[in-house]
Amino acid sequence: MRKHCHCGQMMNLGFRLVIFEGIYEIDRVPIYECEDCSFYEVLPEVKSDLTDMLAELKKEQPNGRVYFTERNELADLIFSIYRQWNRTENASFEGLLEQQCEERINLLLDLYGGAKNINDLEWMNEISKRLSQLSKYVKNRQLSRAN
Repeated sequence: MRKHCHCGQMMNLGFRLVIFEGIYEIDRVPIYECEDCSFYEVLPEVKSDLTDMLAELKKEQPNGRVYFTERNELADLIFSIYRQWNRTENASFEGLLEQQCEERINLLLDLYGGAKNINDLEWMNEISKRLSQLSKYVKNRQLSRAN
């Protein structure tokens, strides 16, 4: 996953530790980073979820490090592909991400059905949240291809 930086160079995918208010440590936050000018930005697809999580952290006040990949389904998929992907493979990173998004959505839908069968509303809400994180990405990719 790459995009152009404001300096004109290409930005690469990476992961950072974000320290919020000097207290909260959020690790494995997916970012685009430019090696030329050192500019970086959070992936737009997860930025609103990160902002929501920061607001939650202020309420919860947890100790220690929080892994963003444990709270965001899309970041988790991106991170797992990033760690295993070989740049010399024929498959593109984006292609692998789309394929794994579809597979994860199907898995989550199956889990949702199980949660619904046992009437576990808390679990259903958690699965719905994770589904929306992936669905938002898939929908945006489909819209960008159509344009």
